Amino acid sequence: MKVCMCCYFHLLFRSLLKSGIRSAALSIWQDNWDNGETGRSTHDIVPRVSNKPVGWNREKLMFVTGHGPFPSYLHRFNLRTHGNRSYGEIGDPMHYATKCRFTLCWHFQTPTMSLKLQWLKNILTNNLSRTRLRLLMRLICDENNLIVEDNHRARIHPN
Repeated sequence: MKVCMCCYFHLLFRSLLKSGIRSAALSIWQDNWDNGETGRSTHDIVPRVSNKPVGWNREKLMFVTGHGPFPSYLHRFNLRTHGNRSYGEIGDPMHYATKCRFTLCWHFQTPTMSLKLQWLKNILTNNLSRTRLRLLMRLICDENNLIVEDNHRARIHPN
């Protein structure tokens, strides 16, 4: 089957045009990602934009982004009066993974600030750490309703 030269050039032009648009869109997206004000913790882990998913499960996404049943996140949307736990600690994923008294069984060693990024990357790549992280996040999601704020003290709800 012969393809006329006109059709061939039309297909080639269309392909180059699509490629150029895709490249320009990724470049704009990357620039916005690099210079944005939100998503910085995720940017540190995934600095390059891509059309391909990173392959993280729900628990990893919540931990890295801080989106989920965390007081610090819920406070941003006025779903809590403050972003701290009742005993003064900031209620973010790092708190639950290293300090919270309700998640002792799943604690990770607290990293120094200078090694926090490497610590997080290690957790996301190590099989045992990923399993512990998944269990920790499931506990936080499944049992979050059991941790009740009462007179500025956290307690486990008896029911």
